[in-house]
Amino acid sequence: MGTYKYIGLIATQQLEMPILLSSGSLENGYKLKKVLAQDQTFSNGLAESWYPGVEVVANISDILEDDNIELVVVAGKSENQVELIRQATEAGKFVRVI
Repeated sequence: MGTYKYIGLIATQQLEMPILLSSGSLENGYKLKKVLAQDQTFSNGLAESWYPGVEVVANISDILEDDNIELVVVAGKSENQVELIRQATEAGKFVRVI
């Protein structure tokens, strides 16, 4: 596959297992590019082991300012979830909350 549709993942609460892309997402060219663990939801080492080859970032702007990322996935519930969605849509990203 030549071109990918890149995804940025924002984990807003402690995850017990990695968020995986469905086979349909993979078939349609989606690829996880960056992961942000907000408020120490999981360590960089755990993020790197769950998502090998994916960049682990420390700031939401690393995802929102990346022109290659089309979709932001917000995983988990948080008090600032609406704010995250607003920031992502204002940055021109599609948003999926899971």
